[in-house]
Amino acid sequence: MKYLFEWTPAISVDDKKIDGQHQKLLGQVNTLLSYIVAEKNDAMVIDAVTFLDKYINEHLAYEEIYMAEHKYPDIENHIKYHKDFIEHYKSFKEKLLAGVSRESLALEIEQYIGNWWLIHIAVEDHKYAEFIKTHENK
Repeated sequence: MKYLFEWTPAISVDDKKIDGQHQKLLGQVNTLLSYIVAEKNDAMVIDAVTFLDKYINEHLAYEEIYMAEHKYPDIENHIKYHKDFIEHYKSFKEKLLAGVSRESLALEIEQYIGNWWLIHIAVEDHKYAEFIKTHENK
């Protein structure tokens, strides 16, 4: 199972803070998946989940403020994607805490997060980045 995700410059949104947040989130998702697959002790898994709880909410809120400040016209659709992500994350967390098979949960997280990185960050986030880049100096 390949469960680690890699940051590439191709998914940069040309904002150092958001790119840094994406990189940190990616690292924590990798840490969580590693802990799940390696069956690390529950305290380590809970620490990773606790970090992700806080950081996901902070990052998505920051990104939404950033888009609003730049008057991104498709912000409402983007916020819907964020809400969907939060719901999926909550579901993963509940399953993990309920003791669902770690291997099946890791695969489920890997598939969802993989799609999130490919579709949301590489496509949807690039839409606001491109909008801001083309409208910033007008």
